[in-house]
Amino acid sequence: MKKLLVMMFSMLLFAPAAFAQADIKTKIDANLMFVRKDIQRAIDDPKTSTSDDVQKLLFEPEIWKAELAKIINAKPSDFPANWRASVEDKLDELKGLIDSGGKSRAWEQPAFSRPTEQNMAKTKFLAYYKGATVLKIGSSFQDWKMYKNSLGIPTNRFIRGWALLKIPNRPYCQAQEWIVKQTYAGGRWSASVVDSFGGGGVFMKCE
Repeated sequence: MKKLLVMMFSMLLFAPAAFAQADIKTKIDANLMFVRKDIQRAIDDPKTSTSDDVQKLLFEPEIWKAELAKIINAKPSDFPANWRASVEDKLDELKGLIDSGGKSRAWEQPAFSRPTEQNMAKTKFLAYYKGATVLKIGSSFQDWKMYKNSLGIPTNRFIRGWALLKIPNRPYCQAQEWIVKQTYAGGRWSASVVDSFGGGGVFMKCE
């Protein structure tokens, strides 16, 4: 009887830890389920454009794990050894496509140069990706592309371009898009702002 009570006490003692571990795994798998969709999008993309989040999971898994641990209120040491198991097959498939493009795809310099807007975008890239280098940059537009509302009144205008980045802990360089925007209000244009940059890229050779 005493032995049975000891066993029951042990089960009660370790049950909360077991439940907590199961809860952590459930949260990990739930997050990876959404990431799997992002991985598949990269695989399906003609140029294998890959988001920053998926890149981090693929090339810096320990950093990705630490960031997720904070979100789910866990410690990285709580993660099971095979915590990426549910997406490993897709990560392997994506890595193969990235390797293929990274070794064969070449940078295509945009047709135009817009020094002011390009410098604005370059500054944003360097601040966002610590330790990165902008190897090349250019504009897809020679002049502002304007958008108007149904009454024909201007609403905003854009300069769009691309930059070739070398980001630490990535096996290849990558092309990323940038957009500088001005808004029209009160009869005049606002100051230029970088409306979009970063978030993911297309892997290619460093040139």
